[in-house]
Amino acid sequence: MTSERKKAANRANALHSTGPKTPEGKAVVRFNAFRHGLLAQDVVLPGEEADAFEDLWNQVRANLSPMGPVEEFLVDRVVNAMWRLKRLGRAETALLHSRVHGLKADRLAIQVCSYEKEILPTLSFRTITDEAANTEASEALGRARYERDRDEVLLGRAIDADAKEGDAFAKLARYERSLERSLFRALDELRRLQNRRRNRLASSISDAVTLAAGDPE
Repeated sequence: MTSERKKAANRANALHSTGPKTPEGKAVVRFNAFRHGLLAQDVVLPGEEADAFEDLWNQVRANLSPMGPVEEFLVDRVVNAMWRLKRLGRAETALLHSRVHGLKADRLAIQVCSYEKEILPTLSFRTITDEAANTEASEALGRARYERDRDEVLLGRAIDADAKEGDAFAKLARYERSLERSLFRALDELRRLQNRRRNRLASSISDAVTLAAGDPE
């Protein structure tokens, strides 16, 4: 019966574990960074901050405290979905930015033409009727086109190019709903597994304590 007491004490101590301390345990943990690196390669796009992804991964993992490969996998799914949801927020902002400046560029292009007069239509020869106004409008047009096309908004433009019939924002909303469902399913399954594991451990400890209480020693 003494061995049962030791087992119960070991299980109780496991509930308060702060991480591996043995060489064997540390050898397993050292592969976490490797695993995270593989996940980052799958999720982080060029131009996105790998350090920000690493911070998110570390925070979520510390908060959810997974144990075993299945729980680790579900935590990876959670981080994946959260990162992609953050990306969708950036994509929506980028798309709005690009479209606003695209409309502004269209308006300015018309304004630039208003300061020009066609002289020889067959030769596409035009003359500027108001030099100062034309220069100002042309510079504003260049800035608007730059804002419309700059690298920081390419994510939004990629979504726009992939969308059919101009429904980019509707497509973003569908992506968001799909990712949220994936996120909540992973969280629900993780909580279910963790609750079952904790209940099983608590039951095992309770049985061990009951056995120990009946020990004639």
